[in-house]
Amino acid sequence: MTLTALLPTLRASIPAPFDAAAWPAGSTPTLDDVTVRAMSIGRYADLCGTPCVCTGPAVIPASGGVASTTLSTTVVVATVVVADPRLLQLDARVDGLGAMWTEARLLGRVSFAYDETFEVVDARGRSVGRATLPGDIRAGDRVAFPCPGCHTVGEVR
Repeated sequence: MTLTALLPTLRASIPAPFDAAAWPAGSTPTLDDVTVRAMSIGRYADLCGTPCVCTGPAVIPASGGVASTTLSTTVVVATVVVADPRLLQLDARVDGLGAMWTEARLLGRVSFAYDETFEVVDARGRSVGRATLPGDIRAGDRVAFPCPGCHTVGEVR
C-alpha cells in the first residue's frame, strides 16, 4: 500500500509509485504523464494518436538504471474505449506483448479517486490482464503501460 493509494489527493503533489526497471531507461514519472528520455509520452500520443508505441533501451536488472545495449522496453499508450465497473476496453491489440499491468498509469489528468482493479480487454475483445487504476477512469482516458521487448505500432493497431 502506498501513500497515493491511501490518500489519493496526494497525487496532485507527488507522482504515483514507479518501478523504473520496468520502463525504458531514462523514464521519469510526473503527476499526469511519464517522460522517456525527456520526451512526454502523453504529448507523443497527442501527435501520433492512439494506440502508439515508444521504444527505448531496457534497464539492466539491479544496475540502478543503466541502459542495456541489447535489450529494449516498449511503452504502449492506448485510449480507453469502454469503462465499466471493473472492466476496461482499450483501442489497442496487446495480447502476446507481455504487458506489465502492475505499471499501468493514467495519462493526462490527476485523479483523486481511490484505486480499483479492472479487467483489461483489448481491441479484439480478449482479456489481457488486470490493472489497478483510479476508480473514476472513463472512456476517452489514455493509459500507458510498459512491455518488455521491441514492439511496433503495427502490432498494436
